[in-house]
Amino acid sequence: MFETAVILGSGLGAAGRKAEDLGGVVVSYDQVPYLPCPAVGGHAGRLILGTGEVDGTLLLQGRVHLYEGHSLDRTTFAVRMLQLLGVRQLLVTNAAGGINDSYRVGDLMLLKGHCTFLNVQHSAVDSRRTPATKLWSDRLRHVARSVDSSLSVHEGVYAMMQGPNYETPAEVQMLKTLGVDAVGMSTVPESLAASAAGMDVLGISCITNLASGLTDQPLNHNEVSRAAAEVESEFVRWIFAVVSRLQL
Repeated sequence: MFETAVILGSGLGAAGRKAEDLGGVVVSYDQVPYLPCPAVGGHAGRLILGTGEVDGTLLLQGRVHLYEGHSLDRTTFAVRMLQLLGVRQLLVTNAAGGINDSYRVGDLMLLKGHCTFLNVQHSAVDSRRTPATKLWSDRLRHVARSVDSSLSVHEGVYAMMQGPNYETPAEVQMLKTLGVDAVGMSTVPESLAASAAGMDVLGISCITNLASGLTDQPLNHNEVSRAAAEVESEFVRWIFAVVSRLQL
């Protein structure tokens, strides 16, 4: 049985590779019945059973997204699988666009709230059992903040947009007015399902770009992957340290 799991978002799969190097057992998603396989770059579609300093932890390299054409049930299937494996603590990571003026590429943001304009409440797990106001665990955020890092670690509000297109400058200005600090295209469905299943959830955004209209640079997935690669060494060290403290 496994107590903790980590879902690794776009370009953040290096933690899974380190777990493999430490002797972790690797299972491809296509070897797990009914588990949907990602089709987006930066999502390897591998499950690593951790050992050593991440013993008792499952690391999922990649996720599927609603914008890939998957239903909510398929998007949250991995979380229901983790529930059956005994997972009680879920760390959900993503690559996100920074909206808060103080955020810089390479910063981390711990989710303390979220906004979404999608109806993601309905899935095979009845999320009505757990109010969304209780979604983001104060305890897990406290543990994460206790780990030193050379990266700047903020707390903020995340907005999920459906994608796959990046937000327009007008949409980014709307989100900024609403008090949103970072925006992405994932995380909320899995996190709602996990919370409804009784798990404590920690959401973590890696700021891989500034949101549309806040920079002159065009946005694309390659930019996201490059930015994630630049901080991957310190991110891996930090996420392993967080997981180790959760195992105590």
